Amino acid sequence: MADASLQTINDVVCGFCGLGCDDLIVEVEGRDIRAKGAEGGPMCPEAARLLRRMDVPDQPARIAGAEASLTEAAGAARRLLGEARAPVFAGLGVDMAGAGALADLAVRFGGVLDHYASDGLFANYAAAQRTGWLASTLAEVRNRCDLLLVVGEDPSQTWARLFERLFPENPLFAGSPRKVVFLGSAPGEKARQQLAGTEISHIASDDVVATLEALGVLVAGKQPPGASFGGVSADQAGELAAALRAARYAVVTWNAGTLDEGALVAEYATKLVDVISVETRAGVFPLGGRDNIIGVNQLLLWRLGYPMRTAVRGQTSSHDGTLYASGQALADADLMVWVSAFRPEPPPSFAGKVIALAHPDTVFDKEPDILIPVGTPGVDHAGTVFRMDSIVSLPLGALRVATLPSVAEAVRCLAEG
Repeated sequence: MADASLQTINDVVCGFCGLGCDDLIVEVEGRDIRAKGAEGGPMCPEAARLLRRMDVPDQPARIAGAEASLTEAAGAARRLLGEARAPVFAGLGVDMAGAGALADLAVRFGGVLDHYASDGLFANYAAAQRTGWLASTLAEVRNRCDLLLVVGEDPSQTWARLFERLFPENPLFAGSPRKVVFLGSAPGEKARQQLAGTEISHIASDDVVATLEALGVLVAGKQPPGASFGGVSADQAGELAAALRAARYAVVTWNAGTLDEGALVAEYATKLVDVISVETRAGVFPLGGRDNIIGVNQLLLWRLGYPMRTAVRGQTSSHDGTLYASGQALADADLMVWVSAFRPEPPPSFAGKVIALAHPDTVFDKEPDILIPVGTPGVDHAGTVFRMDSIVSLPLGALRVATLPSVAEAVRCLAEG
């Protein structure tokens, strides 16, 4: 808009990846939004892409591909839900208000609730349910960790500012030198730049589970059989075990969502931390948090007594981490309610009816039966999300005047009409 004045907004909170960066600089001109960077560092490419908005007309709601009003689309969606025998509420990329509204909707109509990115979370749950774990928070890693063991792929490919956030130049308590050991894939250039001034080492492993298991034995003061463990020589493993024992605060981190054996990595990382903790402080820091998955899971625990992958039927709830995973549940469903407000995440292939409460830029392989475009939390409307370590809720502010409904508003219109 030619007559719109340019406004610079500082300290914008990002709700997309779960890291909870709160120092973004954003320029707003009318309805046009551009992320310009972050205080003291470059802009995260994912935040820049997902915050970008052009001053263009919004996508209208649609019924079977034909334009419709919000009221008409909500009414048609309500009729589909009323007729469905086995609906699945999938995607669930929403803020806390949207999650609460969807939980109410599931209680009213019945259905399975699962987040599209829950595979990594439930791989971690498998370890926590068996043994429990000693978890670190982002603040503890940032200020106290002096040895970070990164298992699997370099996570800065997914969380562009991760090491900037975890290893600041002047931590409150951690001494020097701080060390980061990559077990598995080598660190990329981005990670090396953010860890400048830190001792970085890489230990290639073709079986990180075997290496973690051997490290637990070595830290306990015993010698596992064999000359190598997952491709890591006994000497290398022994040196790493000694460093872990000598650390004042060791932390093990991994992204279970990208690992073929995520549940086993979580289990043996947890066991390793338990052994280290006998002599010194240590903790796990599992990575995740995309599109408020932690917050949605927290809300369902509060409201239903179960995490995601829960079925609600007749005012009762039941949980099964395998049977009610989205892929499995959709095989038996006749209706999918797909919800993704943070990003244009397309729904999985599904032969039944589809109601989509979706980001306006979503590209569908098949036109949904009902489409209601929704605004993005932290862009079009205010909201709340949880950080990946689950202990901090973050307020998101609106950056422009909303012309699309929030998920909570769209669900309320669907339920009340």
